Amino acid sequence: MITTQWAISELRERTGYSQAKFATDILHVSPKTLWLYEQDSSNLPEDLIKKYMYLFNLAYEDIFFGPKYEKIVLIRKEINRRIEMLKKAEIVEQSS
Repeated sequence: MITTQWAISELRERTGYSQAKFATDILHVSPKTLWLYEQDSSNLPEDLIKKYMYLFNLAYEDIFFGPKYEKIVLIRKEINRRIEMLKKAEIVEQSS
């Protein structure tokens, strides 16, 4: 299954807020701090986790914690697995 967890950058981007505005006006952190957390949310402070959970009505488990690239790698692996399954299904269909 493709991950249903949200990276914090995805959440912000869905709102249409710029990184700077979201950082300063909503989270009350510097844009540089938010940029760092969006690259790797492994050490996202609890107060910010709670803000994300409240703002986006999410459970803790719905937030992806870790380096942003790890989520991309996980999604790519799952898509590649599904592509292989599609190819196998098409081969089976063609031979029927």
